[in-house]
Amino acid sequence: MRNINDSVSTKHTGHVRLGDHLCLPFASDLEQREVVSAYIADGLVRGERVLYYSDRTAPGAIDAWLDPRGVDGALAMARGQLEVRPAADDEFDPDVLVDGIRHAVRDARAAGFQGLRLTGEMSWALPDTVRLHEYESGVASTVTGSDGLAAICQYDERLFDKADFSGLVSLHPGLVSVDPLHDDRRLRVVPTYSPRGLRVHGTVDELTAAPFAEALAHTADWPERVVVIDFADLQFIDVAGIRTLVRAAEALPPDRTLQVRHLAPTLRNVLRIVGWDNTPGLLIVSGGAS
Repeated sequence: MRNINDSVSTKHTGHVRLGDHLCLPFASDLEQREVVSAYIADGLVRGERVLYYSDRTAPGAIDAWLDPRGVDGALAMARGQLEVRPAADDEFDPDVLVDGIRHAVRDARAAGFQGLRLTGEMSWALPDTVRLHEYESGVASTVTGSDGLAAICQYDERLFDKADFSGLVSLHPGLVSVDPLHDDRRLRVVPTYSPRGLRVHGTVDELTAAPFAEALAHTADWPERVVVIDFADLQFIDVAGIRTLVRAAEALPPDRTLQVRHLAPTLRNVLRIVGWDNTPGLLIVSGGAS
């Protein structure tokens, strides 16, 4: 359903700082967990207090999200650095909630924390999203120019009407997305969730074939039988890069496939000429369609 203007700026989770008011649109529970757990863990490590407004996620689940990142969520809750609150109730008042956030920022600073990281599941407002517009306006006015508050608003695309969803996302200065598996001047590889796979930006050559191979190896632990490698933002790939892709496909068990999308026609011809297009575990599709 995602229909977001390409001009909207996006920050990776590791780059979020106090003063940011960002939106997380997601259509996968895994994407939500990856982004939010990284955001929380980063805040805890930075000495910030984290406040989570939960609608559909139990506090124990959040603790489990943090465990693979080496963060003890239960301990953070016990010492008051991480708090999980119900998102809203039937008596919801946007002004009261926003005023509560302002108090929470002051309390965090008074307790010796660097600031407050806020995140909330916005599904609490369904089916009437009018209150969300009031709430988002209040949060925006609180975060803007602040050196003590960051906020990420979580919107599950599967729950919201398309028109409402686009309008609510536009209330945020930017989006937040999962951290890349690799990111330098030449190559950036970012996990995707719908479909599950990797989006490759930049150049894959002798200098970047090794990190590209590491990113491909990272997918070996994923449960999906088909992993999509999206080359829509690829600028160049040489023979070393193609060999890396082929070797990754050859190493797959028989029931798994690397599906390559948006590979340039000239490169598809090269694969066909040398016979690599018949590599077991490798499927080259035309354009972006499966």
